Amino acid sequence: MYNKILVPTMGKYMKQLVDHTLKFVDGRNAEIIVLYVVDDDVPFLTPTLLKKDMIKELALKGGYFLDKSEKLIDLESNPNISLRKILKKGKPNEVIVDVAREEEVEMIVLGSGKNILDKHILGSVSEKVIHHAPCNIFLIRTLNKEFTE
Repeated sequence: MYNKILVPTMGKYMKQLVDHTLKFVDGRNAEIIVLYVVDDDVPFLTPTLLKKDMIKELALKGGYFLDKSEKLIDLESNPNISLRKILKKGKPNEVIVDVAREEEVEMIVLGSGKNILDKHILGSVSEKVIHHAPCNIFLIRTLNKEFTE
Protein backbone atom coordinates (compact mmCIF):
# COMPACT_ATOMS: atom_id res chain seq x y z
CA MET A 1 0.00 0.00 0.00
CA TYR A 2 2.62 2.55 1.07
CA ASN A 3 6.01 1.80 -0.47
CA LYS A 4 7.84 5.02 0.33
CA ILE A 5 7.47 6.38 3.84
CA LEU A 6 9.00 9.48 5.42
CA VAL A 7 9.65 9.34 9.16
CA PRO A 8 10.74 12.71 10.56
CA THR A 9 12.25 12.51 14.02
CA MET A 10 13.68 14.84 16.60
CA GLY A 11 14.81 11.94 18.75
CA LYS A 12 11.81 11.80 21.02
CA TYR A 13 9.35 8.97 20.46
CA MET A 14 11.58 7.36 17.85
CA LYS A 15 10.75 3.81 18.98
CA GLN A 16 7.01 4.55 18.65
CA LEU A 17 7.51 6.03 15.18
CA VAL A 18 9.59 3.08 13.99
CA ASP A 19 7.22 0.50 15.50
CA HIS A 20 4.21 2.03 13.73
CA THR A 21 6.11 2.37 10.47
CA LEU A 22 7.13 -1.29 10.57
CA LYS A 23 3.48 -2.24 11.16
CA PHE A 24 2.54 -0.34 8.00
CA VAL A 25 5.27 -2.04 6.00
CA ASP A 26 4.19 -5.45 7.36
CA GLY A 27 6.81 -7.49 5.49
CA ARG A 28 6.31 -5.76 2.11
CA ASN A 29 9.13 -4.16 0.15
CA ALA A 30 9.37 -0.53 1.16
CA GLU A 31 11.72 2.41 1.36
CA ILE A 32 11.84 4.25 4.66
CA ILE A 33 13.38 7.69 4.76
CA VAL A 34 14.25 8.87 8.26
CA LEU A 35 14.66 12.64 8.43
CA TYR A 36 16.24 14.75 11.16
CA VAL A 37 15.91 18.52 10.76
CA VAL A 38 18.39 20.81 12.47
CA ASP A 39 16.29 23.79 13.44
CA ASP A 40 18.66 26.64 12.61
CA ASP A 41 16.21 29.35 13.63
CA VAL A 42 17.87 30.82 16.71
CA PRO A 43 17.01 34.10 18.44
CA PHE A 44 18.00 37.19 16.47
CA LEU A 45 20.56 38.53 18.94
CA THR A 46 22.40 35.22 19.40
CA PRO A 47 26.14 35.77 18.80
CA THR A 48 27.36 34.23 15.53
CA LEU A 49 29.86 31.85 17.16
CA LEU A 50 27.26 30.61 19.62
CA LYS A 51 24.78 30.12 16.77
CA LYS A 52 27.34 28.07 14.82
CA ASP A 53 28.12 25.96 17.89
CA MET A 54 24.42 25.36 18.55
CA ILE A 55 23.79 24.26 14.98
CA LYS A 56 26.88 22.04 14.99
CA GLU A 57 25.75 20.38 18.23
CA LEU A 58 22.23 19.83 16.88
CA ALA A 59 23.67 18.28 13.70
CA LEU A 60 25.78 15.88 15.77
CA LYS A 61 22.71 14.96 17.80
CA GLY A 62 20.78 14.44 14.56
CA GLY A 63 23.42 12.04 13.27
CA TYR A 64 23.18 10.10 16.50
CA PHE A 65 19.40 9.80 16.25
CA LEU A 66 19.54 8.80 12.58
CA ASP A 67 21.98 6.02 13.46
CA LYS A 68 19.74 4.97 16.31
CA SER A 69 16.77 4.75 13.94
CA GLU A 70 18.74 2.33 11.77
CA LYS A 71 19.30 0.08 14.78
CA LEU A 72 15.60 0.21 15.68
CA ILE A 73 14.54 -0.69 12.14
CA ASP A 74 17.03 -3.61 12.21
CA LEU A 75 17.64 -4.07 8.50
CA GLU A 76 19.05 -7.55 9.06
CA SER A 77 15.66 -8.69 10.39
CA ASN A 78 13.82 -6.61 7.78
CA PRO A 79 15.58 -7.31 4.44
CA ASN A 80 12.50 -6.04 2.60
CA ILE A 81 13.24 -2.48 3.76
CA SER A 82 15.65 -0.05 2.20
CA LEU A 83 16.58 2.79 4.51
CA ARG A 84 17.84 6.27 3.79
CA LYS A 85 18.82 8.75 6.45
CA ILE A 86 18.65 12.48 5.72
CA LEU A 87 19.92 15.35 7.85
CA LYS A 88 18.89 18.86 6.75
CA LYS A 89 18.88 22.34 8.23
CA GLY A 90 15.92 24.70 8.29
CA LYS A 91 12.46 25.13 9.74
CA PRO A 92 11.28 21.62 10.57
CA ASN A 93 7.76 21.90 9.14
CA GLU A 94 9.02 23.40 5.86
CA VAL A 95 11.83 20.88 5.46
CA ILE A 96 9.51 17.94 6.15
CA VAL A 97 7.05 19.10 3.49
CA ASP A 98 9.86 19.86 1.01
CA VAL A 99 11.47 16.44 1.48
CA ALA A 100 8.08 14.73 1.14
CA ARG A 101 7.58 16.51 -2.20
CA GLU A 102 11.13 15.98 -3.49
CA GLU A 103 11.15 12.31 -2.57
CA GLU A 104 7.54 11.74 -3.69
CA VAL A 105 6.74 9.83 -0.52
CA GLU A 106 3.37 8.20 -0.15
CA MET A 107 3.02 8.66 3.59
CA ILE A 108 4.57 10.59 6.47
CA VAL A 109 4.61 8.95 9.90
CA LEU A 110 4.66 11.82 12.36
CA GLY A 111 4.46 12.13 16.13
CA SER A 112 2.22 14.69 17.83
CA GLY A 113 4.68 15.04 20.72
CA LYS A 114 3.76 18.22 22.60
CA ASN A 115 1.47 18.93 25.46
CA ILE A 116 -1.49 21.29 25.09
CA LEU A 117 0.31 24.30 26.60
CA ASP A 118 3.28 23.94 24.21
CA LYS A 119 0.98 23.72 21.20
CA HIS A 120 -0.81 26.94 22.11
CA ILE A 121 2.36 28.88 22.88
CA LEU A 122 4.82 27.53 20.32
CA GLY A 123 2.68 26.12 17.55
CA SER A 124 3.02 22.56 16.37
CA VAL A 125 5.24 21.22 13.62
CA SER A 126 2.84 18.34 13.06
CA GLU A 127 -0.10 20.70 12.64
CA LYS A 128 1.77 22.79 10.07
CA VAL A 129 2.87 19.67 8.18
CA ILE A 130 -0.68 18.32 8.12
CA HIS A 131 -1.90 21.41 6.27
CA HIS A 132 0.85 21.45 3.62
CA ALA A 133 1.96 17.86 3.06
CA PRO A 134 1.61 16.46 -0.46
CA CYS A 135 0.66 12.99 0.83
CA ASN A 136 -1.17 11.10 3.54
CA ILE A 137 -0.03 11.47 7.12
CA PHE A 138 -0.24 8.98 9.93
CA LEU A 139 -0.17 11.00 13.12
CA ILE A 140 0.90 9.03 16.16
CA ARG A 141 -0.36 10.14 19.54
CA THR A 142 2.88 10.30 21.47
CA LEU A 143 3.12 10.67 25.19
CA ASN A 144 5.62 12.85 27.00
CA LYS A 145 6.71 10.02 29.31
CA GLU A 146 8.85 8.35 26.63
CA PHE A 147 12.22 9.84 25.79
CA THR A 148 15.11 8.32 23.91
CA GLU A 149 17.72 9.62 26.32
